[in-house]
Amino acid sequence: MRQRGCNPLGAIIGLPVMLIAGMFFFGFGWQIRTDLERQMATMIPVQGMVVDVVSRVANTNSGNRTFYYPVVEFRTATGELIRFESTLGGNPPAFQTGEQVEVLYDPQAPQSALINTWENWLPVYIFLGAGGVMIGLGGLMTFDLVLKLLKLGGLLGLIGAILWRRRA
Repeated sequence: MRQRGCNPLGAIIGLPVMLIAGMFFFGFGWQIRTDLERQMATMIPVQGMVVDVVSRVANTNSGNRTFYYPVVEFRTATGELIRFESTLGGNPPAFQTGEQVEVLYDPQAPQSALINTWENWLPVYIFLGAGGVMIGLGGLMTFDLVLKLLKLGGLLGLIGAILWRRRA
């Protein structure tokens, strides 16, 4: 039984797609990371308390699901009491009423505060990870393609193989 070989032309087309997509994902993740770090650098950390947990129903692919969003109160450095609803919701709820949380707030806009949690970094991890995997796979595909091209006689061998295929 003849083993099916890899089509070098498919690798030549798939390789740039994989590398470009990987660089896009990695670059987008890096931009999110940079923006988040810049935003957090201007924020002041304070202790806050979850005073309520609001439920919201969202229509997802698997039907309607309820997500729970914490409502947090904290005092600014000037003593102003601020209450905000976090944009990070989940099911089950990640926070309970009465729970102490670390809050980061911008002194110029204290209402745009956020709970200091690893979930703020989740999009960064997803995009950097996906981009890294795609770039890694693209690197392996490049290595594999170079080995195949050397076996065929280099680029001229590849061009000859393509032209020979068209005649056959």
